[in-house]
Amino acid sequence: MEGDRLFGLVEEYAAFGDHRTGSDADHATTGWLVQQFADRGLTVEVDAYGFDRWQAHGDVTIDDEPVEHLALHGEWEGPVPEGPVLATGYSVGFGGEQSFEAVAGAAQSSGYTSAVLATEHPHGSLVGVNRAPGEETGFPIVLVPAREAGRLDGAEGSRIRVDLTAEIGPGTTANVVAANGVVGRPLLLTTPMTGWFGCAGERGTGLAVLLDLVERLADRPLMVLATSGHEFLYDGVKRWVADRRLDATAIVHVGAAAASEAPEGIGRRALAPTRVAFCGGSTAATVVGEALAPGAWSFVPEPEPDAWLGEGEVWSELDLPVLSVTGAGPWFHTPEDTPSNSTSPESLAVCAAALGEAVEAFDTAARG
Repeated sequence: MEGDRLFGLVEEYAAFGDHRTGSDADHATTGWLVQQFADRGLTVEVDAYGFDRWQAHGDVTIDDEPVEHLALHGEWEGPVPEGPVLATGYSVGFGGEQSFEAVAGAAQSSGYTSAVLATEHPHGSLVGVNRAPGEETGFPIVLVPAREAGRLDGAEGSRIRVDLTAEIGPGTTANVVAANGVVGRPLLLTTPMTGWFGCAGERGTGLAVLLDLVERLADRPLMVLATSGHEFLYDGVKRWVADRRLDATAIVHVGAAAASEAPEGIGRRALAPTRVAFCGGSTAATVVGEALAPGAWSFVPEPEPDAWLGEGEVWSELDLPVLSVTGAGPWFHTPEDTPSNSTSPESLAVCAAALGEAVEAFDTAARG
């Protein structure tokens, strides 16, 4: 695909809104992707499932002024109790899971009834954090942007109000599975669909590149899987793998930030250096690494078992060759992860071409 067409796909995806699992945007994205697959001649199945959907409603204010916020998923039910609020900073790295248990324990032992954490970020953004079901602390924790850290430091607990109520109700989401009908054992192409915000760089670039692979490899047997539940530590792919025995030649996981950019010098951007490609179980690792070079991924052949990232962690546990590209950009897990901030037609075209060449070599080697 041309770069402009790839960028248009990222724009379409991001326009649905915040891509949280079970949301209206999630459901709309599923329908959109079903159509994208069908338009490319694939037979499509929507593998829907139900789950307990947690949502929080209300406001967080400092001196009666509303503050942008994201309630930490699943931490409590009902209204947040009135009382003193712990206000502090919080380091989340690239949005990975951190120890909220320590925060909750310290806050409770000091008499606080809730905590408001300013997520550290170089541009002052609010950063979403993935959480695994079952790891909730039971203590209300709310994330706010790093740019609010100064106001939090200068505000006594009584000037911060957490007027939120959380509830659990029935939710639905889906994994989308497709096949092109070419005879033979298929190559599995897979990417996640969901995330905390608009996810243009994090998810949209991967979906665009995945659709390019579907077109590029149309003469090969393909199974294509888009998974839900990414924010819940890859719940969608875990459910899918648990329910079936995968019969494929190999797995290509197009993970986060497939074509995300980062600043390079003054007024310039380049492909983010915080992106990596893992290749395990393949006899073509050298050729794959050379093909990926224009896409500026750091290449890791035969990674250690605990090195895999994202849904790649799940795929690496299967006894199949796995090629996984993933990483992060400067707007990863933030509301500012928009198409214009995070990528460009040029970067998308370069990454799609590089990954396409790499996957051809990877699949050919897997077929012997």
